[in-house]
Amino acid sequence: MLHKNLLLISFFSLVISTGFTQSKTTWQTSSAEEQGMNSLIFAKAIKQAKQEGTNIHSLLVIRNNHIVLDASFYPFKNTYVHDLASVTKSIVSLLIGIAIDKKFIKSEDEAIVKFFPEYKIKNDTLQIVTLKDLLNMSSGFQCSWNDGEKELREMRATNDWVRFMLALPFANYPGTQFSYCSGNFYLLAEILQRTTKMNCHDFAERYLFKPMEFGRSYWLTNYKGVNHGWGDLHISVYDLAKIGCLILNEGVWNGKRIISKQWIEKIQPLYKIQKTESYGYGWWLDSENPDEIQAVGRGGQRLFIFKKRNLVIATNGGGGYESGDIDNLALDAIQTYQKDKDNDSLLEQEIKNAALPDTSSKTMESFPVNELGKIFLLDKNDLGIQGIHFEKRRTGYYITLNSADSVKDDHPIGMNNQYKISNEHTFDLPMAVKGKWTNDTLYVDYNRLCRIEKYQFAITFKEGKSIELKVTETSKGINQTITGKAL
Repeated sequence: MLHKNLLLISFFSLVISTGFTQSKTTWQTSSAEEQGMNSLIFAKAIKQAKQEGTNIHSLLVIRNNHIVLDASFYPFKNTYVHDLASVTKSIVSLLIGIAIDKKFIKSEDEAIVKFFPEYKIKNDTLQIVTLKDLLNMSSGFQCSWNDGEKELREMRATNDWVRFMLALPFANYPGTQFSYCSGNFYLLAEILQRTTKMNCHDFAERYLFKPMEFGRSYWLTNYKGVNHGWGDLHISVYDLAKIGCLILNEGVWNGKRIISKQWIEKIQPLYKIQKTESYGYGWWLDSENPDEIQAVGRGGQRLFIFKKRNLVIATNGGGGYESGDIDNLALDAIQTYQKDKDNDSLLEQEIKNAALPDTSSKTMESFPVNELGKIFLLDKNDLGIQGIHFEKRRTGYYITLNSADSVKDDHPIGMNNQYKISNEHTFDLPMAVKGKWTNDTLYVDYNRLCRIEKYQFAITFKEGKSIELKVTETSKGINQTITGKAL
């Protein structure tokens, strides 16, 4: 539901650190050429992304411990935290490794049923599933990414997520085959909480985030306070890059060991997915290119690590952003580097342009008076939007969405096709809304920025009596048409 995840403040953990504003200063800044990279490649790519309206939010490139590219794309700012989606899984793998280093867990070879003694186990195959199987997506559960991760939705609809997972039938023998299953990482999160007496977020704060001077972080939890091990961790792009540098330096950060080298060395292409794409210990790898390690999440969240090239790339995005070729961009910048050429000033200009709004498009800014102030009640829908209305206030036009859970989301609209920034009411995370008119249809970008989703509304007003609301959101595959009547 569009609003449901905003409702319960108890579902998030919030940690504020004075080090947040200092995250960027971890590295020195350098031109791309000084680190053996062609800045013209980056400049052209940023310009193209801006011109094409690519929904990239941030791009950070670090080589030889120097920032060579630090770009944020309007309306996002790199000081914001961002939902990592399934990149969270890779970080949970590190937390399990730290828990083993700290002796909270004996080893990843332990059977998972040991950690859930209150459940009666009837399936003999379940007895041999280990933490390692969960980490490698090789648990054997009949669970996959087919049908939009159907099993994850079904798990979340129950009142006992552990019971649901332990009751799943087996499609494969444990440890033999990869099958993407986010529920595996929920079990890991619960096991971590049971063994350490801390939820994942608190454990991460103590043993990973604070030692690495992370800034603010948020992490969604469920009905009993267990963090979503499969996703929903929010950190800044700078702190995401720190994770990449930690891997690059075999578990050491600023001279301090955070996680054992032995655990980092376990990140190998263990299970084939397709062609040369592989998976191992919560990370994505290429069996023909062992130099590269990736963490991957919905909506273009991506962390690239190139060990031999001493290169880390962190990027965030929203619905419709595909980040899979960012690594090739950086490699191209290395391969085309010429010692006697320097386009750093051009790159700096394109970075500045990327952070600015597009002022080339002018649209009708006024709103038809007969459509203002009316509340349109919508037919029942999967998004949980119960009503919508628009009004003009002293500071401009506003859109209000009423959810079926009696929550009201109220945000200003930039009516000249430029975003207005406001905050989601629960945690004050920035979001942006803009609109433009085409004849009798109002097009609204309802951009949640830090939460990935970019909802696009096409609202047709019909003689002030009814509306047709078309909603699309690419990262979640949403494409719905909803009708409504005026009160």
